[in-house]
Amino acid sequence: MSLTNRRTCCAAVTALLLCFAAAPPAVAQKLAAIARPPAAQSTGSARGFFWKVERDGRHAWLVGSMHLATPDFYPLPPALENAFADSDVLMEELDLNEANDPSVAAAILQKALNPPGATLSSQLSRETVAVVTTFLAKRGMNVEALQAMKPWMVSMTVQMLALQQLGFDPKLGIDQHFQTAAVRARKRLQPLETALEQVTFLDSLSPRTQDLLLRESVEAAESESAQITAIAAAWRAGDAAAMERIALSDMNDAPEVYETLLAGRNRRWMPKVESCIQTSRCFVVVGAAHLLGRDGLIALLKARGYSVVQQ
Repeated sequence: MSLTNRRTCCAAVTALLLCFAAAPPAVAQKLAAIARPPAAQSTGSARGFFWKVERDGRHAWLVGSMHLATPDFYPLPPALENAFADSDVLMEELDLNEANDPSVAAAILQKALNPPGATLSSQLSRETVAVVTTFLAKRGMNVEALQAMKPWMVSMTVQMLALQQLGFDPKLGIDQHFQTAAVRARKRLQPLETALEQVTFLDSLSPRTQDLLLRESVEAAESESAQITAIAAAWRAGDAAAMERIALSDMNDAPEVYETLLAGRNRRWMPKVESCIQTSRCFVVVGAAHLLGRDGLIALLKARGYSVVQQ
């Protein structure tokens, strides 16, 4: 595997863990429903991956999420939970319950399926077809069952398989935790985008990028545990420098993925984030990768005159 292609794959892992919150269609979750190893119990980390945002006498909170997590992420740091209690609006990438709407689920599935006459294999290089076929065969699956799916959807399914093998679960994601808590506390939820919009971003990736994402995702599905473990450790420690080094170095080497799934979305979110900060005690929870680097929300807010201080 070339270094460039390996980094493209790592960008796919980063996308699912740190910058892409939409739940995949039911077929992906069924494919990923495999045994999970037991996780150790946590006593809570000393520092959370979150920042206080202030300007003009107003304050808000900015939280970097792991969209999939393990039981040992909990309980969350008391300071993070206290910041949530201080807020009256929860802003997240999307309403995580949206995909439960049958009409939304049907629209997402339609995006994930190939148009008439096209198949998964017809959009892939021979090398990628061979790699995917072997990967599925080892797990008792047949590539023919996925021929109706687009490459980006199969790539997301493969990444879900790899993460769930390591015990990561979207039901334990940080954004899911706070959305559940917001419903219980009757806080207002303000999504930044819809599930269908998120899927459209993936669907817009070029055929070449989708082929690379799928092939390298498959090849690395059983060998990227060290990177995933390092991402989780950086989050628990509140180590933004380590998180940026791990996540964005890979993203920067996949420019189309970086712009489509990260930087472009950050720019589109900024007006909504600023409006929320200026009108409420806003608690913003987005994938951790969205906060970091030159195009991250922290840098964009600082450029607008906000004080952004890690807690």
